[in-house]
Amino acid sequence: MTTIEINLPRDLAEEAGEMGLLKSQVVAELLRDEIRRRTFSDLLQHGGYAANGLAAVDEPDRTVPPRRRKG
Repeated sequence: MTTIEINLPRDLAEEAGEMGLLKSQVVAELLRDEIRRRTFSDLLQHGGYAANGLAAVDEPDRTVPPRRRKG
């Protein structure tokens, strides 16, 4: 476990304390949720292509040559 100290405005600290939001387990859960949300948001913002090793949908597949039209 790591101990951290944060400075909050008095009214915010009081309100959060009254709601039970300053308990260790609750703060940990809130932080995990926010980390997950930001990670997902970053994947969506960047398309997740580089992270997943996928080509973007509008990028042509370079492994298969284009078909030639018969004409």
